[in-house]
Amino acid sequence: MKKLKRTLCIAATCFAFVSAVSRDTCNASEKTVKVGYYYDNEGFQKGFSDNDRKSGYAYDYYQEIARYTGWKYEYIYGSFDEIISGLENGSIDLCAGISKNSIREGKFLFPEFPMGTEFSGINELTGAENDDFYLAVSKKSPELLKEINETQEEIFSKDPYFCAELFDKYFKKAVTADSISAEGRKWLSSHDTIKIGFLDNYMPYCDMNTKTKETNGAMVSMFTEISHFLSKSISAVRFSTYSELQSALESGEIDAVFPAYHDFWSFENQDSILSDTFLSDRMVTIYKEEYDDSIFRKAAVLSNSPVQELFISVRYPETELVYYPDVYSCLKAVKKGEVSSFICESSVVNYCINENPKFSSLKQADFDEKIEYCFAVKKNNTALCNVLDTALRSLSSEELRKTVSENLNSANGYTVIDFIKHNFARFAVITVISALIIILTLTKYRRMLRRKQKEVETAKQEVTESKQETVMYRQRTEYDHLTGVFSRGHFIEQASAKIKSHRPNDVLRLVMMDIDNFKSVNDTYGHDNGDTVLIRLGEILKEISRVNGFAGRFGGEEFMIFLFGEDTSIQAHIINQVCKKLRETDFSFTDRHITLSVGVTDIKNGDTLEECIERADKALYYSKQNGKNQVNWYEEVIDKK
Repeated sequence: MKKLKRTLCIAATCFAFVSAVSRDTCNASEKTVKVGYYYDNEGFQKGFSDNDRKSGYAYDYYQEIARYTGWKYEYIYGSFDEIISGLENGSIDLCAGISKNSIREGKFLFPEFPMGTEFSGINELTGAENDDFYLAVSKKSPELLKEINETQEEIFSKDPYFCAELFDKYFKKAVTADSISAEGRKWLSSHDTIKIGFLDNYMPYCDMNTKTKETNGAMVSMFTEISHFLSKSISAVRFSTYSELQSALESGEIDAVFPAYHDFWSFENQDSILSDTFLSDRMVTIYKEEYDDSIFRKAAVLSNSPVQELFISVRYPETELVYYPDVYSCLKAVKKGEVSSFICESSVVNYCINENPKFSSLKQADFDEKIEYCFAVKKNNTALCNVLDTALRSLSSEELRKTVSENLNSANGYTVIDFIKHNFARFAVITVISALIIILTLTKYRRMLRRKQKEVETAKQEVTESKQETVMYRQRTEYDHLTGVFSRGHFIEQASAKIKSHRPNDVLRLVMMDIDNFKSVNDTYGHDNGDTVLIRLGEILKEISRVNGFAGRFGGEEFMIFLFGEDTSIQAHIINQVCKKLRETDFSFTDRHITLSVGVTDIKNGDTLEECIERADKALYYSKQNGKNQVNWYEEVIDKK
């Protein structure tokens, strides 16, 4: 554990000195890198041919590097000595798990940071001498070393515990951290909407009502939270099969896939990369007779599942697979004896059994291992992968699990008539007296059920009305009723909070603007047309400043914008665009151009909002006094006098 802590300290030290500006990897390299892969090691690297599933500490490390570089790998197999020889003569580019010594430093290139430390959790690595080990690079491929150093810096700057996370996955536990990279922010700025394809009829995770076009399942809450975190809208695109979903990702019709099975091996072969895990589930076996090996002889498989076919083929390659269009068809096949079992995700099958209790008589057996869900994106879109990782880390895992649980409780469509149909043989032998007793009991039960349902409906109505009243109250108090921007009070509250808790690298600015000659607009064209001008300005402010700031109406024709962010050129662009868009708006009631006078001030450490408003107001007054239709900065026209 001491050596593990030393590795974590190295990563943390790297994080402290890494530049805040990440290198731009939007145009990820597509080169093929030859990786030396020596013998199977259960925890470190497994899969000794192109047809074998690969996994392990080193394999995951290679995939993490590929997420940033876009590299494709060609695996070269052999003994350790053969791999080292290939690394020396240049027929192999990279090899994991190599410690430095005086001889090796003369033969190979080593990155600045180790990829881990040999400890008891890793089974005696041939290339490590109970010490830090590295990704060794052939001297014939020096260009790779620079990319590896930059990539490791970026990985450790976002997640100082990356190596510990791998240790947790394969050996022990670790922690994680992340942030949106520069290329991630660039990707967001160039996309108004994130298009995520989802599987239809895959509850409790995702579904769409084809009549109402409403989306259902855990994805609704998750997409909403991600959208709020990123300040970007999410377009959920429905697909009936997983093959259609993959084709849409490949063609660029969608940006990401939901949900994807967190399996590096299968997605590497689909030229895709995976986000971090955000949900987990367990596979269960549904069967009718006694549990033994024969239940895996012939299994039902859901044709649109991202998991089932792969899960079964890896663990039970001899099992005959029979494909069905939906979960209910799979359950019916088990009940009728058409198949010996149905292997499915626990949440998916439990959703259907909750909805159709007629299947509750079937037996279940859990698998010990858990499966993990994530997003999948194209391999060259590492920027979006970083964005989704960061957004997912902002979500509460407890809330995600709660959302899935809530969606498990579907409306029960199983009626008394259905029960009688499925138990007809029993009812045929029931005596008249027993039938009368059952009828009386059912009558009493149904009355009680209706009474309870009425109580529940009344309570739901009261809750709904209370929520609606709360929303309406917030709308009235937090937003200006005419323009839709923040009210004066809510703007002051948000701005004051932002001044106290902004990020260290943020540049803060306060903008005050006033519509020129607005009184003459009201006097000449009427207050209705004056309101039209105010409404248009509100639309512009909401459109322009929604990512890097927020706007509010201070009263009459006077508005304010609070700007934040690291890029001051974006802030200047926002101010100029507001003035330009209003000036270029053609109003039906007049041929004249409506212009703005603007005053701007920088917000410095120690400033109060009142002081900033006073400075911005003086700069605005200067713009009014010097001809209107102009932008002036307090620091340039007032403070320097």
